[in-house]
Amino acid sequence: MTHKVLVFEPEKCIGCRICEQWCSLTYFGVSSPAKSCISIIRDHETQKDNGILCHQCSDAPCIASCKFDALSRDPETGAIVVDRDKCTGCRRCIRACPYGAPRMHPDEKYILICDLCGGNPQCVSHCPEQAIVYLERSKAERPYRSVLVKSLRGGKVE
Repeated sequence: MTHKVLVFEPEKCIGCRICEQWCSLTYFGVSSPAKSCISIIRDHETQKDNGILCHQCSDAPCIASCKFDALSRDPETGAIVVDRDKCTGCRRCIRACPYGAPRMHPDEKYILICDLCGGNPQCVSHCPEQAIVYLERSKAERPYRSVLVKSLRGGKVE
């Protein structure tokens, strides 16, 4: 099975943060950015919004860093899954993640990491600008590569 990942396209994001609301609503029944697995951060200098979300890394440094076997990979979706009963909130996975995606639940002692909503990410379904897309891993590298190349060329696309 080909696994998919989330791709955030900052050029499309309008900063509405609906993705954060749907994430927390889906899992906790409340609209609370602190309980969301995705965070939208505004760069006030450039006036651009950036999404901080789990990249579902192939090598998953978060899983490797967990000494309590609280993190694993869902065999169906390929998503990283948190076992809340095993997680001690030690934050090793937060330090190990190169993208800053894992975060502590604000009220409980366990980590929040995107599990792709079991293969139907609600942030993707409800983003009005389609700034978050759900793509096969091989295709997901292309948008990031395009954004990087564009930025290296001073914003010019050749």
